Amino acid sequence: MKVQELYIAGIGTYLPQATKVEQAVADGRYDPQEAEDTELESICEATDETPPDMAVSAARTALARSGVAAADISLILHASIYFQGLELYSTASYIHRAALGDHSALAFEVKHASNGGMTSLDVAAHYLAGSDHGAALITTADKCSLPAIDRWNCDIGIVPGDGATAMVLSRTSGFARVLSTATVSDPTLERLHRGDEPFAPHSDPNRPVDLRLRKLQYLGDVELDEFTRRFRTGLTTCVDTALADAGIEFRDITRFVLPHAGRIVLQREYFLALGIEESRSTWSWGRTVGHIGAGDQISGLGHLVESGAVNPGDHCVLLGVGAGFTWTGAVVQIVDRPSWATR
Repeated sequence: MKVQELYIAGIGTYLPQATKVEQAVADGRYDPQEAEDTELESICEATDETPPDMAVSAARTALARSGVAAADISLILHASIYFQGLELYSTASYIHRAALGDHSALAFEVKHASNGGMTSLDVAAHYLAGSDHGAALITTADKCSLPAIDRWNCDIGIVPGDGATAMVLSRTSGFARVLSTATVSDPTLERLHRGDEPFAPHSDPNRPVDLRLRKLQYLGDVELDEFTRRFRTGLTTCVDTALADAGIEFRDITRFVLPHAGRIVLQREYFLALGIEESRSTWSWGRTVGHIGAGDQISGLGHLVESGAVNPGDHCVLLGVGAGFTWTGAVVQIVDRPSWATR
């Protein structure tokens, strides 16, 4: 979708202290060969922090940086993957009250796996387009906790990290302009994250989630080359559509904000598929944080802006991918250097 008059006014990120991968290996928590294959440097691990409160912290930062009044926020979208601290309650409404106060707004949660943050951006762009609504708030937050989630052993080529992100979208002004969004799906790949696991009547916190086993079960029936082909088709279709809608050529993109996966996954599924150099990605920073659920793209863009790695006039592609399978891309143009960025 070609987007008219939509800006990113503020970004906030909350990241707990990071654990060095070499320390996790020394402690016997992470396999040495996995560490060598992923080339990750450190992973953020929360202690007493809860996902909702991390999200509120990120939201307050994004709002303060945006200059947007709480009363102007008409939509709050909260994306997450894991348990949010309490069953049968609305995390989005908690964030709404804690970050915005008693101003009325539509608040709901987005469960779209790792693509939740980018899906929220796409939904918010459609919601604000051509309406009288002035602004939206997107948040993400996740925390991996034993015994349900063993971050160092639950997946292949990816290590989940903890943290939260927030983005304020405005129809009037901001440091970056959203030029387009695009979402592509391929449900034939949904079994990659399901494997042979049967549906259960309730979750069992004492049985760790084993995405590694599920993926191996799937790949026992489906060739890796076939999965890779379909994955790359969805990925490239998403990027091509977003670029075409934005009226931008591939060569005009300064940086690609990608998921925080390990080196082998990034190389096979992104660098080779898109034909981009590592230096044009956010790999050098993402490898120090870990895969923070649905928030890799918001935090990645925030890092590029805050560190001064992008300048006014630069174009960036934000690319999210989630189990299911879905891909969402957004083309944004940096139009200003905000006061909170390194000068």
